[in-house]
This record gives sequence, C-alpha cells and structure tokens, in this order.
Amino acid sequence: MQAVFISDIHGNLEALEAVEATLPDAPIYCLGDIVGYGANPNEVVEWVKERVEVCILGNHDLAV
Repeated sequence: MQAVFISDIHGNLEALEAVEATLPDAPIYCLGDIVGYGANPNEVVEWVKERVEVCILGNHDLAV
C-alpha cells in the first residue's frame, strides 16, 4: 500500500498543483503548514479539504 505525505505548502497553490500531477492514487496525509506565505491560502485549504485524509496543524496554521 502506498501513502503520500505532504507538508509546508504555505499557500502555494501553483506548486501544490504541480506536485499533484505526479502523485500516485494513494491516500494523502498532510503534516501541516498549509497556509503562510503564498498567495492562495483559501484555495489551498479547499484543496486539502477535498483530497487529504488527515491533516495535522502546523505552527503557521495555528497562528491563523
């Protein structure tokens, strides 16, 4: 069984979509920091809500 782990997206939707194109069909787990510096935090949050099995809050997420 495969699993995908992502972290430190920091609101960078363009990079997230580029990575998504290479992912296998496997559960996705997020290790935090989905918001922070990038220009698209709302879109990244929606992407995570739609696709990620479990998401742990990072320090940037807790600060929001």
